[in-house]
Amino acid sequence: MADIVTAYSASHAPMMTADRESAPAAQADSFFGALHRVREQAMSTDVQAVVMISGEHFTNFFLDNLPQIAIGLGEGHQGPLEKWLKIPKTIVPGDPLLAAHILEQLVASNFQPALSHKMKADHGFMTVYYELDPLMRLPMVPIILNCTTPPLMTLRQSYNFGIALGDAIRSYDGLERIALVAGGGLSHFVGEPRVGDIEEDFDRWFLAQLEKEDPSELLDMPNDELAEAGNGTGEVRAWVAVAGAMREYKATTLSYEPIYEWINGMGVVLYG
Repeated sequence: MADIVTAYSASHAPMMTADRESAPAAQADSFFGALHRVREQAMSTDVQAVVMISGEHFTNFFLDNLPQIAIGLGEGHQGPLEKWLKIPKTIVPGDPLLAAHILEQLVASNFQPALSHKMKADHGFMTVYYELDPLMRLPMVPIILNCTTPPLMTLRQSYNFGIALGDAIRSYDGLERIALVAGGGLSHFVGEPRVGDIEEDFDRWFLAQLEKEDPSELLDMPNDELAEAGNGTGEVRAWVAVAGAMREYKATTLSYEPIYEWINGMGVVLYG
């Protein structure tokens, strides 16, 4: 059976690769240092594949067909789509057998994800994946969550999805060592007058909640209250899903930096 040997969540602001040097050096060093630490852990455990959760940015789906959850079953995933990310364009290898197993097990657990054999990987995946494997050879199973377009899953539903996802990964007998990663958040505003604002108090509270043994206060947060921290902040649903999958492990915040030059609260949380 498989084991989740590396699990973490990280912010995926486009500017972290498009204009890395724009951030104050100390803040950038803190954030990328945390990502370097998780990459070293993944390398030391000889990770064979990564299951990665990110939000939908109208890259694969739009308002005519927008699932709450979708799983990429393809042999490969084209990415990144954004020309300005400064990440080499490639086809990230997929793992169709692992993806199909996850899909089957999630359906058995009363979730009904959509599926795609041609899922593409935009900045939501690629900014974080590239820091995990700069050679972009590690097989990836991408999972998209609808994080911003109502109606939305609650944080508790996201957590319960994560529990089922973790169980599905661990029941797979085709690999032994798998990484589970969330990309998204933290607080930020997109396409509205508050672009550039960061809700630092929310970010720090959210990270503290993840570190608690019982995150019920976070899981009971209503969607409308979460949205007050930014219309892009709903991407933390991916972080909450990973927390559900790793609920028996300690969460540790490796870095939190409100990087205003990247219009995003930037954080990394590691489990184990």
